[in-house]
Amino acid sequence: MKRVFKLGILLGMLFSAFTMAHAAAADCKISGTVTDSISGEAIPFVTVGVENRDGKVLTRVASDVDGNFTATAAAGNRYTLVISSVGYATHRVEVSIEPGERTKALGNLTLTEGTELSEVTVVAQRPLIKSDIDKITYDMEADPEATSNNALDMLRKVPMITVDAEENIRLNGQSNYKVLLNGKSSAIMSGDNLKEVLKSMPASSIKNIEVITNPSSKYEAEGVGGIINIVTVSRRDSNGIVGSVGANADNRGGFGGNIYLSSQIGKFAFSGRYSGSRYTNGHGGRSKAFSETYGSDEFNHSAGYGKSRFEGLGHNLSIEASYEIDTLNLISFSAFGWLGNNKSNSNLDYTYYNRANNISSQYQSLSRSSSDYGSVSGTLDYQRSFAKKDRTLTASYQFEYNPNNTDYTTESNGLINWDSYIERSKNKAHGTEQTVQIDYFDPLTEMHQIEAGAKYIMRCNVSDGNRTQSLWDEPTDTWSDVLLPVNDLDYTQHILGLYAGYVLKIKKWSGKVGARLESTWNDGRTTNHNAEGGTQETRFDNDFFNVVPYVTLSWQPREMQTVKLSYTQRLSRPGIWQLNPFKDTSTPMQVTYGNPNLDSEISHTFSLGYTLFTATGMSLAAELNGRVQNNGIEQTIFMDENGIANVTYDNIGRVREGKLNVFFSGNVLPTLNLYTNLSGGYGDYSSARAGYSNKGWDYNGFLGARWNAWKDGAISANLGYYSGFRMLVGTTAPFAFCGFSVSQSFFNKRLQVNLSASDPFSKERKFVMHIKNDDYRIDSYNYNPCQYVRLGITYSFGQMKSAVKKARRSINNDDLKSGGSGAGSGTTGGMGGSGSGSGM
Repeated sequence: MKRVFKLGILLGMLFSAFTMAHAAAADCKISGTVTDSISGEAIPFVTVGVENRDGKVLTRVASDVDGNFTATAAAGNRYTLVISSVGYATHRVEVSIEPGERTKALGNLTLTEGTELSEVTVVAQRPLIKSDIDKITYDMEADPEATSNNALDMLRKVPMITVDAEENIRLNGQSNYKVLLNGKSSAIMSGDNLKEVLKSMPASSIKNIEVITNPSSKYEAEGVGGIINIVTVSRRDSNGIVGSVGANADNRGGFGGNIYLSSQIGKFAFSGRYSGSRYTNGHGGRSKAFSETYGSDEFNHSAGYGKSRFEGLGHNLSIEASYEIDTLNLISFSAFGWLGNNKSNSNLDYTYYNRANNISSQYQSLSRSSSDYGSVSGTLDYQRSFAKKDRTLTASYQFEYNPNNTDYTTESNGLINWDSYIERSKNKAHGTEQTVQIDYFDPLTEMHQIEAGAKYIMRCNVSDGNRTQSLWDEPTDTWSDVLLPVNDLDYTQHILGLYAGYVLKIKKWSGKVGARLESTWNDGRTTNHNAEGGTQETRFDNDFFNVVPYVTLSWQPREMQTVKLSYTQRLSRPGIWQLNPFKDTSTPMQVTYGNPNLDSEISHTFSLGYTLFTATGMSLAAELNGRVQNNGIEQTIFMDENGIANVTYDNIGRVREGKLNVFFSGNVLPTLNLYTNLSGGYGDYSSARAGYSNKGWDYNGFLGARWNAWKDGAISANLGYYSGFRMLVGTTAPFAFCGFSVSQSFFNKRLQVNLSASDPFSKERKFVMHIKNDDYRIDSYNYNPCQYVRLGITYSFGQMKSAVKKARRSINNDDLKSGGSGAGSGTTGGMGGSGSGSGM
């Protein structure tokens, strides 16, 4: 509370400083009404800029719906009002304000229809978000802080997205969602790799982020929380090469760099971007975990204390190109590659106690691990346009290859009733994915639109590993090697989907209905190799067929306001790690395995949303969401008589939840911008079969301010608080964070320098998990370093004009039950499991 109090004082001092600066000079209110020169009718949402004698814009305001505006300027000076609106020629008005004059009424000011293309200047501030019939888009290019932060940092500002203390990402409170890159699926954008990829991706490489909480029928039906689509920047220039270079470093030892180039030669356009980074948690984090097994006398309760440190390297490369055969035929190609390497070291001291509180077992372990993983994908699109505007037929093919290799060593030193051993494991795995898709879109009339398409996906996953263990033999004082059970995986999945949708627009109303038919065939085979050299093959095949409806209704009561109501059904197919029956015993006192009999979980989702935008860039978005689920796939844990934790999965989850999300951004003063991202709601999570129950309220909020304190310079501050997240098997603890930054531009804003500090009042951040049912209790505490200072530099060159053309419809495989970086976070401490040998 003292730290939060100090932060409040600091923010208050900043606010008071710039408030007094604005109040120092006596201001005059300049008012007027803007009308059409011919009809005499008021022109709504006109942009009015106030310039000084040097031509510098001091402030910009927007008129209301009746054309009325009010701007303020210091008395005793001469100014020029620059009045502009889409479809009208810009009008300039000279204004002289006498010393001591408090009001200046200009009366009626007229604009004449027409444009002066050679002198057009965009003067309206771009809004940070905009709302479409089925998504909300955050404009990253309109956010000045994107020039110095990475993609994960900026996600905290996006509506309906939260990032917790361990950098786990949630969409609309859900860890089950899908992340697309330029509308295309990638295996690297899921699982624990997601946050590492986003750390290595500079936010300046992102054009916008689309949040789709109720995806329409053209998207795959999977992903309960919805879809996050990251659209990267792709520009071209008609007269040469444009681009940018950037670099950053922090006091933990992390650093990164990026380069972007774009060009066009005739009908061929190209853009490419590379970025690389090193990330680390500095001196490392620490953890402690306590458990109690009510039914065991020998292993009744335990205590574990650990330390860990990690570092990693990430490289990503993206390429986009297009060739415009003629005005009706377009070929476009895109490729994305990401390669990462992660190394970690951890120490663990663990002690088990019997019911009499005497030590029954004790050991120390040192683990070293490294992993190499990546993704290479390419998409080829052919788009056929027609004489009718926006009517298109698109054919697409996508291929993706995902290697994933792991190598770990665990040295266990038995102290009391525990065998000393050294265990080594290597696993080589890779996955391939091929997708063929056809999409057709036809705006039949201004009122009617139709869309339809078909998609086929084939995924193949292969895993091949080996494990050995060296046991210490006391009589001979030597190590003896033995083979451990390993699992080889060969898994193929086929998905066929058909969809159709219809849009009706009547004046201020629009509606969209559709349905998607999906059929899935899974063909899985695991081969278990035991320590004696024998093998046992297990097959797990299952099929799914789902009909997924979708409906949304949108109403615009007035310009720049939208109200929408949506319903859709979402499903999540079980992932391979949840189906594979191989029992992984690589973690002491834990065995982890999948359940081949899982069904797809089905959720019914409802949403009611409202958005409001103004010409000055003020944005307000609110959305109320509800979800009903009866067969959720959940991780379950039960203790056997030896105190071994069995971790597996089952369709046991029941969910009833409602959440409200509110986002606001706008200038409260000409040089001061405030933005908030708030959410909260009530959730009821239960399982009658497993005996779990967890319900209650949760809420979180993010508040930020940016003050353009001087020419081409700004100060930013932000504060966030999360009450913790509820899940079926546990609740996380609340936490708060804050940050500050100072930025300065040079050379006509081509060079950007930013210095930022995160959590200056806290050296580490605590993450707590409590899990309890009738059989056991687990309490875990993780402490991760959070304090850092980062310096970033970006330089842009060339002049950006137009974008590499892309097909309007392309592949986006938004399926598989994935939790982004939050997947599988229901267990902590010794309950996580490495998943070694279980494949992709």
